[in-house]
Amino acid sequence: MTASTQNLQKIARAALNELITCREALFQIEALFLAMKNQDLTRDTLEQLVNLGLSVAGDIANLESENISSLEGRYDEAISAPQNGESQNVARIPVEGSR
Repeated sequence: MTASTQNLQKIARAALNELITCREALFQIEALFLAMKNQDLTRDTLEQLVNLGLSVAGDIANLESENISSLEGRYDEAISAPQNGESQNVARIPVEGSR
């Protein structure tokens, strides 16, 4: 396995980890919505749950924006790196006295 392939696998694993983080955040927000459906909530409690949901959603969105940028940079770097075994065109000019 080439270093580039290994690097791409690490990037893919990091991307999957980010998706897992997003899934967990969505489950948390789902739980907040379910809690808000409770008919017996006071206005104050409902407002606190809304603010909590806004905070969780905003924090995860900001964090994932940064992580996406980082993953994109790593991916672009990995695919633009020369691959092992790629042939390169190199002109061979005989040096006087080398034969």
